[in-house]
Amino acid sequence: MSEMLSQRQAALKLGVTPSRIKQLWAEHVLLKVMIDRQPHVPADCIAKGPNGWVPLESVRGTMTMLLDAGFSAEEATDWMLSEQDGLESPPLELLAKNRVREVRNAILPLAF
Repeated sequence: MSEMLSQRQAALKLGVTPSRIKQLWAEHVLLKVMIDRQPHVPADCIAKGPNGWVPLESVRGTMTMLLDAGFSAEEATDWMLSEQDGLESPPLELLAKNRVREVRNAILPLAF
């Protein structure tokens, strides 16, 4: 499993407030994982950009595809973090390596 950041750690890394992290969770820009009843962000959801750390752009579109395929937000998050048939690594790890098409192609059969 990916390294996990607390809400506060994610906010500090992105240079935003903890309440902004809540908005990013609601918008499915970041994944939310509950650990010991505390929300966390997988570190792979945050990428190094030219001007500092930013949310990984491909997470939102991929989450939208999963939600449109009938997954709940929790199920979609679990799918993103788990090994999937036909993929060599968990989908979030592949997104972090910019292998977006491979991940999204794996979602297509799930929608039907």
